[in-house]
Amino acid sequence: MTQVDASTACGRCGVQDDDKPERVRFGRAQKFRLSARGAEAAAAYAEMIQQARSGSGRAQFDAARSGWGAALGLQAEDGLFLADFADGERTLAEAARSLEGCGTTAKEVKAAVERLLALGMMEPVPAPPEPVAPPYRRW
Repeated sequence: MTQVDASTACGRCGVQDDDKPERVRFGRAQKFRLSARGAEAAAAYAEMIQQARSGSGRAQFDAARSGWGAALGLQAEDGLFLADFADGERTLAEAARSLEGCGTTAKEVKAAVERLLALGMMEPVPAPPEPVAPPYRRW
């Protein structure tokens, strides 16, 4: 049996994990927003929806949505997430709550945000600086 370097191997089976990208974990309070590229994609999605409304039905909308996603290297359903985050900065939980009516689960929201982060369509909002403590006074 051969030894495998623990820094690059799975702890359970010893399989190399070189092909897996390192995942970044975000806290529950982490907010996300659209990048400039994501804002452009969201605007294109809104325009596509306006054009599809004048069309002949659901089939035309689905075709337009697929064409929009393919042109940008996105999945067709990514427009829904971009449109939601176009309203402003949100946490994953806030986005999941706002998309509940669409039948979207929290797991799907998280997967979409991770995918859009990797594509440069979204970015995490930097944490605000901690407030400066008032000077200590002795009486």
